[in-house]
Amino acid sequence: MSASADHTSSLLEGSAPKRLAAFSAPLVAANLLQYVYQFVDMGVVGNVVGETGLVAISNASAIVFIISSIAIGFMSGCTVAVGNRVGARDEQGQRRAFIASLGVALLGAAAITLAGCAFAKPIFTLMGVPDASLAQTAAYLEIVSLGTAGLFLLNAACAFLRAQGDSAGPLAIMAFSAAANVALDLILIAGAGLGVVGAAIATVAAQGAGAVFALWLARHRYASARSVLRSMREARERGKAIAAARDVLRVGAPMAVQQAVINLSYVLVTAWLNSYGPTIAAASGVGLKISTIAGLPCWGVGQAVSAAVSQSIGAGMPERAIAFAKSGCLVAIAATVGIQIVVQLGAGWLVSLFGDSSRELINAAVLYLRITCSVNGIFYAAMYALDSFALASGAPKLALANSLIDAFAMRAGLAWLLSVPLGCGFIGIYAAQAAAPVLPAVVGFVYLQLWERRNLSR
Repeated sequence: MSASADHTSSLLEGSAPKRLAAFSAPLVAANLLQYVYQFVDMGVVGNVVGETGLVAISNASAIVFIISSIAIGFMSGCTVAVGNRVGARDEQGQRRAFIASLGVALLGAAAITLAGCAFAKPIFTLMGVPDASLAQTAAYLEIVSLGTAGLFLLNAACAFLRAQGDSAGPLAIMAFSAAANVALDLILIAGAGLGVVGAAIATVAAQGAGAVFALWLARHRYASARSVLRSMREARERGKAIAAARDVLRVGAPMAVQQAVINLSYVLVTAWLNSYGPTIAAASGVGLKISTIAGLPCWGVGQAVSAAVSQSIGAGMPERAIAFAKSGCLVAIAATVGIQIVVQLGAGWLVSLFGDSSRELINAAVLYLRITCSVNGIFYAAMYALDSFALASGAPKLALANSLIDAFAMRAGLAWLLSVPLGCGFIGIYAAQAAAPVLPAVVGFVYLQLWERRNLSR
């Protein structure tokens, strides 16, 4: 079966801004649905278990989010490696890159499983999780760690679909997984009374089911996702398996580290906020969940930029790659600002969804949103679009360097400066989170200008 008979959607034709907007819209929706996993967990646990469960979920989610981000980061290498070969019309190369991605996914999942089970309780003890919530928090992470194979394989299949120019497939997969997660949350938490443990089981089961569906869909739609076992043996015999894995890891490894570093800074911030007492800890956890929703559109647009730019470079069309990068910035900013306006208008109501909370908790969570979900969204959106361009254009280490600036120089370093020496307390930590993406966005813009001059002046 030839590639032309597949559902591959070329991103190399038509208006770049319109093509990117149409391609990214389902990816934005898919990211929103993927986030429903943890959002629903928190909402149901907050209403059923109460504040101790809410503290457990908010702290555990900080680590689980790192795990999810590492999976997404590694599999971004699949998007770029497969996308380059889609642009070059190399079906065998696509298959080898996908096989390598599945191997990387399984190895990465095994490492995360071992680390999560071994260090769950020590991590949360260091984070200062209150004793009343510590056992539940550790149990949540242990269960999620045992199910990371589903998470990694789900992201591998979705990355492959995106590289083909297919954004409807990931949306269908996430809709299926989100529906399964919501149903299982209601059954296991509210019905069976399993509390935080039930939330973890629901998440793992939903991701596993989503992985099975995603792998089936990739195989059903694309010839390059079929005959995987036979092609794996052939690639190994010809010595091409290692080369394909190297291509995936060249991009995926720096991006996994980038995602881990950024989200580790959130863990540090969460640990500092725990020191201000359970009310501020719970309020900040709720605020972070809601503000993250406002950032999800730029993640979806960034994924679209990576796929579109990798196809363009694979096809030898640098001018179109640049057009996608610039369009990505505009689309990401527009979508992010739109959601931030909604969040600001409905901040109190959104916080109330997490259970019957005290007025002090609600006010603290709303303050978090007022500071961290404001004009900084413009820089946050631009940073992700520009880092995605750097990733696909052959500079993943620049994206990694930008994450170090965002995470440690700005979010963690500035948070310490404002909260401790300058005496601003938890409000200083909130302000540092708002300021974190400004400098990385500027660095990404400078790189785009230099890349444009270098590649269009030839």
